[in-house]
Amino acid sequence: MSSSAFLTEADDAVPHPLATLGVVLVGAGSGLRLGGAQPKAFFELHGRPIIEFGIGVVTSLPHSGHLVVVVPESHAAQALELVERVLPDRTRWEVSVVPGGRERYESVRFGLEALPESIDTVLVHDAARPFASAGLFERVISEVQATGDGVVPALRVTDTLKRVDSDGFVHETVDRASLVVVQTPQGFPRELLAAAYADAELQSAAPTDDAAVVQFGGGRVRTVPGELRAHKLTTPDDIAILEHFLAANAAGLEDEQ
Repeated sequence: MSSSAFLTEADDAVPHPLATLGVVLVGAGSGLRLGGAQPKAFFELHGRPIIEFGIGVVTSLPHSGHLVVVVPESHAAQALELVERVLPDRTRWEVSVVPGGRERYESVRFGLEALPESIDTVLVHDAARPFASAGLFERVISEVQATGDGVVPALRVTDTLKRVDSDGFVHETVDRASLVVVQTPQGFPRELLAAAYADAELQSAAPTDDAAVVQFGGGRVRTVPGELRAHKLTTPDDIAILEHFLAANAAGLEDEQ
């Protein structure tokens, strides 16, 4: 599989250890539900493609790391331009850009394959969650490294849930006590995630997130507290929510968790 890469130049005066942290930023989705003419990761909020925010928060983390940005091949050159614009001076991060697959799990697998051998902890993050904070990334990283399990951010379900049929009739109220809504970044020991994605039966399982892939392969997944600002752009109704968080960021405000 072909790939394009932008590799940062390390500061010659300060030797950096080999990176052990890898992040796969997934932005290869078509965005059909959003109704746009371009991939969702390149939808613009106030003139900035949302994937730009994800690149910025990852490369701001105080680690020696490798970020793989996974986008449609048609947008690889634009992604490289964004990396050059966003990457901090004297960074400890290297960044590569690779084309994605037809399904999300293929895109994640391509991202995993692009990580160097030194990586032992991997986070997978959806570019469609542009305002997940650096603190959330650190929370996931710390829990993965402390436990050796898969880790996902989660929010408690607060609304009443009903089970309905195809005609919209309510059949029952669902107990929400043990239910959570999960977000990204989701973190894993590299060997655990890579082994799960190598499973030949994965394609028929149609997983919707990386935790499901790991659990399908027999791995354990635990949760850490998520955050409201890690909201996902899926439909036009989500735009106003993300604009709120963008305004809050600009004002230097902390959003309630």
